[in-house]
Amino acid sequence: MTRLAKILIAGTAILTLPAAPAFAAGSTSDHFGGGVGGVGNIVIAGVGSDKLDVVTADKADSGALLGGPSSGTKKGSPGTSSGSASADTGSDTGGDTGGDPGNGASESEIINKQVNLDTVWNNTNIEVDNVNGDVNGSAAATANAFQAITFNNTVVNNDQYASGEAVGSDLNATVTNINGSVNMSNIVACNTADVSTDPAYTVVNSKQECAVGDPSQATNVFAAQVQGDVNVAGSVAANVYTEDTNAKYNYVNTTQINSSAVNSTTNVQAYNVGGTVNVSSSAVGNTAQIVHY
Repeated sequence: MTRLAKILIAGTAILTLPAAPAFAAGSTSDHFGGGVGGVGNIVIAGVGSDKLDVVTADKADSGALLGGPSSGTKKGSPGTSSGSASADTGSDTGGDTGGDPGNGASESEIINKQVNLDTVWNNTNIEVDNVNGDVNGSAAATANAFQAITFNNTVVNNDQYASGEAVGSDLNATVTNINGSVNMSNIVACNTADVSTDPAYTVVNSKQECAVGDPSQATNVFAAQVQGDVNVAGSVAANVYTEDTNAKYNYVNTTQINSSAVNSTTNVQAYNVGGTVNVSSSAVGNTAQIVHY
């Protein structure tokens, strides 16, 4: 991921720092009519989750976001620094040095512990008719969600635990007479963690445990008289860990434990579709992806 892309993501993530309620149950039922004029584009979303986003650009920023003291400077003049980061020792020359924190390099230390012991459920119901553009609907439920984006040398300790009767999401949609495309997605997870860094070194210790009775999603879509495409996706995962970094030294120790039954159900009826129909449904216990470039 390029630095520009991370800055754009950071600008979005900062707005979501407050945690969302652990329980979100809502119903969205929209019916649109009115002849040829109709509506241009419709986007409908329902979400239930506990969520934490951390975005840091230097050590001063990380202290402010995490509520701790800020110390350390970011060098702006050319120079040479040498230092060690865990097992990696070397020297860097440039305006932004990434050696030992004792020499003034910026470091983010992030400690995240999330525990969810109750049900997290989302209900989204959509009814749409006679639209000139696209219809996009999304639903999601997550017990614990964590995201960290930094440009600093980074140490992350992540611990997520979810139990309770269920974590799930139901999406029901009836969509007819659409001149554009229909896109529906329903995503459920017990624990998700995403770390994105652009430093000299990154160290991550992550533990995720899902003990929810029934993490599940159910998606039912009826689509007819659609000029464009119909795309429907439903997915459930107990534990998800993703990371991308271009750190010279990268250490990751991740543990994922799932003792839950993971279920995904997706039903689609599509008639008179001018484009293509794409339907996917997946159920996964534990998944981890690490990209080091």
